[in-house]
Amino acid sequence: MKRLLLVVVVLFAVLVVAGVLPRLRDARELRAESASVHATPAVTIVRVKRAAAISDLTLPGSIEALHESPLYARTNGYVTKWTTDIGGHVDAGQLLAVIEAPEVDRQADQAKADLGQLRATLTLNKQTLDRWVALGRDSVVTRQEVDERQAAYDAAVANLASGQANYDRLLELQRFERVVAPFRGVVTSRSVDIGNLVTAGAAMGGADAASARPLFTVASTDTVRVYVNVPQSAVRLVQPGAAAEILVRERPGEVFRGTVARNARALDAASRTLLTEVQIPNRSGVLLPGTYVQVRFAVTAAEPPIIVPANALVVRADGAQVAVVEADHTIHFAKVELGRDFGESVEVVDGLTDGAAVVVNPSDEIRDGVTVRVLAPIGDTK
Repeated sequence: MKRLLLVVVVLFAVLVVAGVLPRLRDARELRAESASVHATPAVTIVRVKRAAAISDLTLPGSIEALHESPLYARTNGYVTKWTTDIGGHVDAGQLLAVIEAPEVDRQADQAKADLGQLRATLTLNKQTLDRWVALGRDSVVTRQEVDERQAAYDAAVANLASGQANYDRLLELQRFERVVAPFRGVVTSRSVDIGNLVTAGAAMGGADAASARPLFTVASTDTVRVYVNVPQSAVRLVQPGAAAEILVRERPGEVFRGTVARNARALDAASRTLLTEVQIPNRSGVLLPGTYVQVRFAVTAAEPPIIVPANALVVRADGAQVAVVEADHTIHFAKVELGRDFGESVEVVDGLTDGAAVVVNPSDEIRDGVTVRVLAPIGDTK
């Protein structure tokens, strides 16, 4: 019985050893493999690619008339007539209002009469001078007396010129009694009515700059313009002659086409933008000054930039960088030069190649030269 019991114990021990040892070995190998896996950082990558050759740049703006002129009174008087109200189309030189200025009219009459008197005085001084010159040749009068007659004649000539200038000035003021349109356009404001007193440079009796109001405002709307502030990164892509599309929210589906006319040729130091003027033909008058619009430029790039997700950028003291996964699954930090920022994505104009595997949301474990374990890519950037 003792031998049988001993054999049973030995067999049980052998069975235990045979069953436990492989399990222990498998557990050690599993722990080793798990430690190896967890020691290698796992990363999510995205394959970057270039943007389309033609891209859109959309900027906000406000429509303005190509020409807009406030018309002020140039003479004092009362408005006796006005012919065109707001919204009216006018041609260059068309009568808008008539101002009655009796004081100016009487001053003009007086100046005309004074002019006749000055001409008569000049004629008399000329005849007197001729007689004294003849007498001076015969030594009947002295040279001093001849010079005095010459000075009187010269003064009469100057007085006549002064009188003529004064008369011409009053004639100009009389012409200003007719308020006319300076160019073809639309009347956008009217601030006078029949019987209103107007003074030179103002309406409704306001003589100072603070209270001065124009009689009319005329705007030329056959061609309108939009001023937009182009960011520094896109300045070289939007130059005079470039095409632009104007979008009005209240007119969905309609696209108005314009052309870049000019720019300020200097960036605003505060916003780093370039003031650019876009002109749009508007023969139909659909586009109204003051309307908020969006200006869309179709930008064609000879070498389109690389587009990377914004969350792939690592900004350090020496500039922006991205973590690139090489073919051997090692990390290389590439310094990049950024272009336009689209919010969720950013242009990279230098420092990255098309198709590179870029780490998204790199952690602190991701360092230059570290070997990583690549998870499934999340797709290409758009």
